[in-house]
Amino acid sequence: MKLVYPFTTEQTPNLEQVGGKGMSLIFMKQRNLPVPSGFVLTVDFFEPWLKYLKCLPEWEKTLKQYPDNLKGNSYVLKSWCRGLQLNDKQAEALSIALETLKSKNGNPLFAVRSSSPEEDLEQASFAGGYVTSLGVKEDGVLEAIRLSFASLFDERVFVYKQSHGFPIKEPRIAVI
Repeated sequence: MKLVYPFTTEQTPNLEQVGGKGMSLIFMKQRNLPVPSGFVLTVDFFEPWLKYLKCLPEWEKTLKQYPDNLKGNSYVLKSWCRGLQLNDKQAEALSIALETLKSKNGNPLFAVRSSSPEEDLEQASFAGGYVTSLGVKEDGVLEAIRLSFASLFDERVFVYKQSHGFPIKEPRIAVI
């Protein structure tokens, strides 16, 4: 289980782990195209958070009541995301990844954005569906990650997934 892929990885990651944007950035960096330094927090990185959220009554309500009260259930799920904490493995992986960027760039500002395995595909883009945070300082990175992750439970994402034939029972997201 790999939690982080730097853009400079020699390995070819699985699209299901890094999403379309993440995969594209890694491929471009491998081909020496001018891509800023960065990394992808994989789908596996977020598994503990998803496991926790799927145990909440609001998750069951969302699935059972869909599409009724989607807005309310979605709001509650996103609210729970604001309090999510990193476990030891997540914290260590994120810390190491951030250190590599800081050592190259001093005190960088970060762009934190989604890279869902379901977005940026031929049949679906999810354009504007997930939250992107720009100009993020290091002390705001975790909050920006939470925001991108929480957008996985946005009402419009559920509706878009349903209308394009994606299952809503197994949410997945990676974050760049």
